[in-house]
Amino acid sequence: MNELGKQQIQEINVHIKDGIEQWAKICLMADADRWSYDLNYDKEDVMNVALLFNHVCSNIGIKEGRIREKEALEFGERIRQLIIDMTGIDPHHVYDKGEKRNDE
Repeated sequence: MNELGKQQIQEINVHIKDGIEQWAKICLMADADRWSYDLNYDKEDVMNVALLFNHVCSNIGIKEGRIREKEALEFGERIRQLIIDMTGIDPHHVYDKGEKRNDE
């Protein structure tokens, strides 16, 4: 199966959940206090948050029987299009062409 034991996986899961919660609260505070516009993100940040979103939502969707192979491809394309529409960044180009971060 996996080199990690169940206890290790549970501990990692707790850390991931705590980190996601902490950053979500910080982002919510930034939006509520109206200083989020002063933050600067780049393509790497978009990709990281997309990976987290996909990781968490897919985990739940697969376990709930909502995502099978056919749906996975469709959902992936829908997420890609949403990212393009919202940011102008195409995740396929970032991965396929190894685009550099904005600050490099």
